[in-house]
This record gives sequence, C-alpha cells and structure tokens, in this order.
Amino acid sequence: MGRRKRRAPRQVRRPRRSSFFRCPRCMHNSVTVEIDRKGKVALIACFNCGLKDTVPVYGGDETEDVYARFYDRYAGE
Repeated sequence: MGRRKRRAPRQVRRPRRSSFFRCPRCMHNSVTVEIDRKGKVALIACFNCGLKDTVPVYGGDETEDVYARFYDRYAGE
C-alpha cells in the first residue's frame, strides 16, 4: 500500500532591509551607515551630496538606530 503524500514545509521569506537610507539634506536614498564596533563609532555618508558625519554607537545598536540618531541630530531635535 502506498503512503499518503506529505506537503513540503513552506519557507518563510523575510523582506530584505535596504542598505541605503534617505538623506536629510538632498532627500535621495543614498546614505550608508558603516559601524565600527571596536571604536564605538559609526560613519554616515551620502553619496549624492557628500554629507558625512560620525555618530557614537551604544551596546546593541543596529544601522537603523544609528541612522535615527544621525537624522535627529541633523534636524536639530
């Protein structure tokens, strides 16, 4: 006797995070965040307008957290 055919488990696809963020000066999606964990600092640079800044990194900060801190600093909040 044959066995009942089983369904293959479905793979869950997570959406990819974008590696570019929106620049507060030129409003293009051209900002990258490079985190140096040993130096506890992150370099943020815009390829379009040349805006560059360094932001301190705390504990388990991810790129989104560092970008938010940079954006708040640039906007003056």
